[in-house]
Amino acid sequence: MGIISAVSGTIKRYGCRVDILSADKRISTRAFIEPLRYKNKVYVGGQYRRLGLARSEKYLYIGLPENTLAENTSVIEMNNIKYIVKRCETYYVHDRPVYVWAILLPYGGALEDDYESD
Repeated sequence: MGIISAVSGTIKRYGCRVDILSADKRISTRAFIEPLRYKNKVYVGGQYRRLGLARSEKYLYIGLPENTLAENTSVIEMNNIKYIVKRCETYYVHDRPVYVWAILLPYGGALEDDYESD
C-alpha cells in the first residue's frame, strides 16, 4: 500500500461526514476538521494572538484531493456547523496529489480577520 492510498483510505475510513458547498453544487464526502492549536501563542500569519478581543477560532481541514476548495468561497458543513475556507493547498508526493488541507473560520458573524487593524 502506497502513501497516497494509505492517506485516502484513512480519510475515507475515519474522517467525519462533511458537505462542501461551492457555487451551485454540494459534495458529500469525508474529511477531518479539528481546532487549530496555537503553540507559543503564535497565530496563523505570524501575528501574536490577542486574547479576549474577537472570535478568532480557526480549524484545520484535511480532505481528499479530488474535492477542490476555493479560498473565501467554499463552505464546509459538518454537524450543522458551517465554516468558510480562508486558505487551502494541496499536498503532493511525486507530483501526485495526496490530500487537501485548509484553514477554516466559522461561517458568518464578525471575525478577527474582518476587522481593520489600527
